[in-house]
Amino acid sequence: MPPVSHPFLKGRLVCYINYVDHAPPHIHVKYQQDVSSYRINIKNREWLQPGKTLPNKLKKLIEAWVAVHETGLLLQWDNAQHLIPVTIVG
Repeated sequence: MPPVSHPFLKGRLVCYINYVDHAPPHIHVKYQQDVSSYRINIKNREWLQPGKTLPNKLKKLIEAWVAVHETGLLLQWDNAQHLIPVTIVG
């Protein structure tokens, strides 16, 4: 699962996209070594369930980052679905 963000908070928070993943377009958020529990829809910025809840301050940080980089993230999502290498956004 390649990263699509630079590390936030000294590497404790990083965003990833899986290759050939299920819809809707979303990113995985690695927080404190846990990458499977936090997923956010790129288009509407809703958190996917089931999953854990990030601390509110971190949720707002990720939601704002996704909003600013939506176009780039959707391009990387499309690349990943076609097995084209994914790059860092922003």
